[in-house]
Amino acid sequence: MSSRWITTLTVPFFFIGSHCSIIFLLFPRAMLHTTKYGHWEPALLYMLIELILMVILLKGLNKAGNLDYADLLLPLGRSVSTALLLPLIVYILLIGVMGIRGFAELMIIVFVVRSPLISILIFLCSITLLGASIGPQGILRASSLLSFLYFPALLFALLGCSVNTRFTNLFPLVNTSFDFMQHFEFLVPLFTICPFLLLGMLPPVIKVQLKPLLITMIPLTMLYVVIIYIPILVFGVNAATLMNFPLVTSIDTVNLTWSIFHRISLFYAVALLAFVLLITSYALWASSVLVHKMIPRWKETYIRPILCLLVFVASSMIPNWSSYVKIYASDIWFRIFVFLVIPVAVYLRGGFIQRAYRKKVFQK
Repeated sequence: MSSRWITTLTVPFFFIGSHCSIIFLLFPRAMLHTTKYGHWEPALLYMLIELILMVILLKGLNKAGNLDYADLLLPLGRSVSTALLLPLIVYILLIGVMGIRGFAELMIIVFVVRSPLISILIFLCSITLLGASIGPQGILRASSLLSFLYFPALLFALLGCSVNTRFTNLFPLVNTSFDFMQHFEFLVPLFTICPFLLLGMLPPVIKVQLKPLLITMIPLTMLYVVIIYIPILVFGVNAATLMNFPLVTSIDTVNLTWSIFHRISLFYAVALLAFVLLITSYALWASSVLVHKMIPRWKETYIRPILCLLVFVASSMIPNWSSYVKIYASDIWFRIFVFLVIPVAVYLRGGFIQRAYRKKVFQK
């Protein structure tokens, strides 16, 4: 009974860890630029969008059986499958690039102010390559362990900010006009819903159940709202909007005299490192598998180091934080294309496979 529960919770833990690796660094800053007040409203909309896309994707995967993206789409032919899988591979690699480069910036701020960026990127990419080499089962087991160890540390860092909050900064709480939907900035934070795409590589590895993931969306939605409002409660909307790292800065203002650590941002940074390495390792493994299945004569053991080198080069080519932020604003349409086309293609393809199987059974 206990082993069944562990198996059931493995994917939700991985799903939570994937979100934690993405939302804590840039999401609060991006959200603060979407509207002047009522920030919980766009946050709920983003989670609703991810919920709908995730349901479409998982329905298609369940109809198809134990198939991943490549097994589903490659039978459509070289041109169609390439048009679908190549953007997906590029986007999954982009998740790794942005995760590594973003955390490298945080490491410079919190840990090693004088260390060169290249050395940090080499360290992170090396760990990512090692993590990808252990395979999906190892990554999933690690995600469960890391969630148990480091999610409480993240919560501790967030709760520590309560000592500096002013609840009058919450108001006005409701934006009845929904004017944020008319601005381009509303589309930028959509990068945080990408973890649902990673579920498409799991069916051959582990059974992905829809109900546990639907339940997981509840605490994730609460987390989305909390990390937006912490900088608002600490600094106010106007001051928080001017910051590059509003959440990190909010955590860094806390001084707990009873703690052995003078800066609880260390808890935040160490926990975030674990989750970033988790998602980047998985992204490297998933993209390697997709490339190998598209070009079987290329060995996966060679593909991983090459893709890891590409991730390193791409990460090192981002010169500063301003350029990093601009990337999230410049790849919006590519991101929306992947978010919409892949789930719909998987759903249609899964339905076709299911109908073909039923027809075959009926004929027998």
